[in-house]
Amino acid sequence: MNSHRYTVQLRINGDIVPDDITLELGLEPNHVRRAGTVSHGRILERSLWSYSGASPEVFVREWDTLEEGLLHLLDELVPKKDVLQHYIDHYDTVWWCGHFQSGFDGGPTFSKALLLQLASFGVPVFIDNYFSDD
Repeated sequence: MNSHRYTVQLRINGDIVPDDITLELGLEPNHVRRAGTVSHGRILERSLWSYSGASPEVFVREWDTLEEGLLHLLDELVPKKDVLQHYIDHYDTVWWCGHFQSGFDGGPTFSKALLLQLASFGVPVFIDNYFSDD
């Protein structure tokens, strides 16, 4: 069993209208938050639009390697890069990666080809690490 699993999302945060992003890109987000709504007992100051590339029934897809997940998302988003560029330039946009691990050894690796593709978007990569017993 692989002791590492990964999730990936492109997240756009800020003074945005999530429904506008959905319409412009023609992609169904896996998660949306709207500024002014209450979440976990506090009022959200910023909106969020998040895309995982998974079907709406799945929410987010898990991957055996982070590279595999990022390449899948890039394949879907490269054709939309011109539309995304406005959001990348004006809002807090990240490749959000969840790293779920049951041991302390190993972790993600990235090929040169993946690094070049990620760099062409000009979007930071954020890896959030979680320890789990399963």
